[in-house]
Amino acid sequence: MTKEEIIKENNRRLKSLSAVYNPITGEGSTSVPRCEVNICGFPIERMFLPVTMATEEFVEQLQEHGAEGYLREVENTVPTNRSIIKLWLRFCLLRIRHDFEYWARTMTTISDKGKGRDTAFILNRPQRIYLKAMETLRLQNKPIDIILCKARQWGGSTLTQLYMLWIQLVHKHNWNSVICGDIEKQSSIVAGMLAKVISRYPQWASGGKKLATTPYQGAQKTRVINYSNSRYSLGSAQKPDSLRSEDISMAHLTEVGLWKATAGKKPEDLVQSIFGSIAAGPYTMKVIESTAKGVGNYFHRTWIDATEHRNNFTPVFIPWFTIDLYSKPLKEEEYAPLVESLNEYERNLFELGATLEAIAWYRDKRREMPDEWRLFSEFPSTAAEAFQSSGRRVFRIPYVNNARRDCLPPTFIGDIKEGIENGKPAILFEPLSPGERSDENTLSVWLMPEKDDTLRDRYIVAVDVGGTSDKADYSCILVADRMAMLEGGVPEIAACWHGHIEHDRLAWKAVEIARAYNNALLVIEANTLETEGTEGDNFEYILNEIADKYNNLYCRTSQIEIKQGRPRRWGFHTNSSTKPMVINFLIKALRDGLYIERCLQTTYELDLYEFKENGKEMGAIEGNHDDRVMATAILVWVCYNHPLPQRQIAAPTPKKRTRIISEASI
Repeated sequence: MTKEEIIKENNRRLKSLSAVYNPITGEGSTSVPRCEVNICGFPIERMFLPVTMATEEFVEQLQEHGAEGYLREVENTVPTNRSIIKLWLRFCLLRIRHDFEYWARTMTTISDKGKGRDTAFILNRPQRIYLKAMETLRLQNKPIDIILCKARQWGGSTLTQLYMLWIQLVHKHNWNSVICGDIEKQSSIVAGMLAKVISRYPQWASGGKKLATTPYQGAQKTRVINYSNSRYSLGSAQKPDSLRSEDISMAHLTEVGLWKATAGKKPEDLVQSIFGSIAAGPYTMKVIESTAKGVGNYFHRTWIDATEHRNNFTPVFIPWFTIDLYSKPLKEEEYAPLVESLNEYERNLFELGATLEAIAWYRDKRREMPDEWRLFSEFPSTAAEAFQSSGRRVFRIPYVNNARRDCLPPTFIGDIKEGIENGKPAILFEPLSPGERSDENTLSVWLMPEKDDTLRDRYIVAVDVGGTSDKADYSCILVADRMAMLEGGVPEIAACWHGHIEHDRLAWKAVEIARAYNNALLVIEANTLETEGTEGDNFEYILNEIADKYNNLYCRTSQIEIKQGRPRRWGFHTNSSTKPMVINFLIKALRDGLYIERCLQTTYELDLYEFKENGKEMGAIEGNHDDRVMATAILVWVCYNHPLPQRQIAAPTPKKRTRIISEASI
């Protein structure tokens, strides 16, 4: 974008941020789908109501007849001021069931942080983003299971608690909850907030009953709300014994990134003991929230599993620049110099959605915190930044973000197998069956193979070999389509198989995929297979067996060595020389746009790939995997170091012979 375009877009963003937000009328509320409703004769005649409410017969009749007309024509009564007020209160009681933002504004009283006064709860910008995620699940009648990674100082915990209280007071009876922080002080703050909201709750909204809480069976940390007979229990990860997790429907676990594992007690054990008693269903809640506190811990592992759809949590990330507090006012004449001085990272912030005012604030904060990775941890712009364990990342953020822009959902998810098609042997693509998991041992396809037996090595297949157990590294089979390179273009990721599988089956799975893609050059990373040394799983033997039956297998033994009588060594060997070579080439490819990435999960792995403390070794940060990174690095390197696809003029000789592709020939 040019300087003028950036300033113009910034003005548009500022206008959007200053747009009307009125939870009383519903104008500017975006957490649920809304539509305009006009009811003549009500204290507020023009409103923007949730669609679920606006389509109820009661509301449709009010809109058709107006308040007085409804009383006359539907209820057959004479309108009076008193009857109109009663009708209005009936309408409001219905609205608080459908409209959390309205309920929060009109029914709750909280302390205004840092101002020493009480105020109604009006949601700020990041709270509205978070609310939309919760409301989407509620309206779909799904469990409200959220993992929230957040920046500081925007009230995520407050919103979680009040949303749970809304369910307990408005939607459900006998609906118990648990609130667990890292330390007891966090829970006591929550208790004080809930007590204030409950004690000041309008009696007209609770059938004229004064709301109050009492200790449950003498336990001060478990209290019963008299109106709905619902309980909430308070506790901490350091003293979990006070928690009552039996018969609960909602749980809020806060600052989980701080929870420490000790001898005989792990965070996951406490989480499981709490969540285990929640029967999943509509209006049940499981919320895990925290600022990121390092990597490899329970919160980080659960976040990664959520982003990769390996658990039922919906991941929600709140970047720092959505928080109005983090902004610096600018004069009009300051815009041009600021834009001209933006560095690469700051331009990336603008592309992510930050205003110039926010970037000016961030620049000042950066001077206060010279350690970049600490700044990322406290004020993350992306989830990947939040979880950085150090400032040692290998792939620069702008490079990864550029690759991420080309990522797309696959057009096919399933697997392949050998079968019969039109009476002939063929490789068949089989989509997932209904209910089958799409994240384990499956093939994702962005480009199906185009059959052309005359074009050699259009496709290249690279394999990174992992382990076989659920907790081991994954194996990854990647396919690249190099057709565009014939006209000066770049290769494109065509397919990715990912999962845990025995190594002999992995090798033959790779052969099946390579055959499906026009007998592609098959490059298998052989380190794991050669160093296992386990009886019955000798990968060198497996590769030799494959070489006898598949004639386009990568061989790293040079032609000269073969002529000298040395045995052929199949596969790509990753070592202290070749690993930096392919990783450095991948850095260049990401920087210069030398290939088209399609797999979003690969970009996550790129974000979590770092130099180790010795400054020489590279790999995924603790608790993560780099199988997609290594498969991509090998694949892209081979794409550019192997001759371009060529037309085969003569028909291939019927004599079966293994075609040797070696590092020397490349």
